[in-house]
Amino acid sequence: MSRAGAIAVALFVLLGAARAEEAEAPSREPYQLVRTLHALQDEIARGNLEAHNAQPALLKRLGEEFQKADPAVWKDARNSRAVVTFLLSGGSPQVVGALRSRDLLSIDAAILDGAIAYVEGRTEDAKARLGGIHARDLSPTIAAEIALVQSALVAQSDAKAAIDRLDDARLLMPGTLVEEAALRREIFVAGQVDDFDKFEALVQKYFRRFRHSIYAGNFRQRLAVAVARFSFAQQSDRFPRLVALLDQLDAAGQRALYLLIARTALVRGKVEMADLAAERVLGLTEEGSGERERARFYRAAARVVTNAHEEALLDLQKIEIGRLPERDAELLRAALAVGRNVRKALPAAPAQQDQSGDAPTSMRPRIDFGRSHAAVKRAQVLLDESKAQLRERAR
Repeated sequence: MSRAGAIAVALFVLLGAARAEEAEAPSREPYQLVRTLHALQDEIARGNLEAHNAQPALLKRLGEEFQKADPAVWKDARNSRAVVTFLLSGGSPQVVGALRSRDLLSIDAAILDGAIAYVEGRTEDAKARLGGIHARDLSPTIAAEIALVQSALVAQSDAKAAIDRLDDARLLMPGTLVEEAALRREIFVAGQVDDFDKFEALVQKYFRRFRHSIYAGNFRQRLAVAVARFSFAQQSDRFPRLVALLDQLDAAGQRALYLLIARTALVRGKVEMADLAAERVLGLTEEGSGERERARFYRAAARVVTNAHEEALLDLQKIEIGRLPERDAELLRAALAVGRNVRKALPAAPAQQDQSGDAPTSMRPRIDFGRSHAAVKRAQVLLDESKAQLRERAR
């Protein structure tokens, strides 16, 4: 029987399709039931949509089985640990709370109470109970889940500690949905701390091991939005390595990401990066598309302050402003203003008699600080607008 077939049979039994026979069959221990849950989750990591859809019903049935189990079964530590796995996999905290209130479970109270606090959103309580626990000292059946929770609790305050815990989770349960989840989370933490080498290695590992995961599609979308926020996405020397990673995305995802990188780079003054990203979009789009028009604009706007100024200015003047989003239309007007003035000759200054009276001298034209200040202010508005857009897309 295939693995998927075995899981289907297990679900058939657990979901009550043969209740009459079930009454005569020997009952299964909670830890054995949770093994079925693990098998189901492994199928989810492999992309089995039916397994993903079946998980809520399986968790509900497990909760029912736990509630009517003989109290004596909880003296076995394996069964008590199974309750933690059940809870952290999406099982009912009410079921676990009821077992906890009856003082039936043979497990460290800090672990159990910390897990309950975490799923109920009581972050500080969860930190207080789980913060001092070393996941590697726990049983392998719950160690990885606890490490995953610990990483989430410190992700905002201590990125390095979060990465360490996620490394633990990955290594403790390789090839499972826990490793898949840990990889997804760690990729974004590594990007936030600008550890490009680790980010690159983890992305490659994720697509190599879990490209068919049920969650891979959502992961690609989040990656496309988040990567443009990371500082290494604005470093042109890393661009070839970034391209190799983003080749894992579909064409639509790549176009959206490179456009976002190009615009972000442009408003931050990273003209080389804006040029490179825009070129990638031009290679992924068809003539006449709106995305291609935006790419042409970003490329020209980046080049208008380079040695290719004259050609870039001509390209800017050919852009159809009506085909750009309003925020880009504003940026186009600013780019045209820069392009028309960036290399304009300084106005001739009237000659003024030297104090000695011997000969006239040319004086440097007075700088119009009012206009300069307005230009800087406008650039800041554009930058703030871009940052706000990135935050909105990341929600």
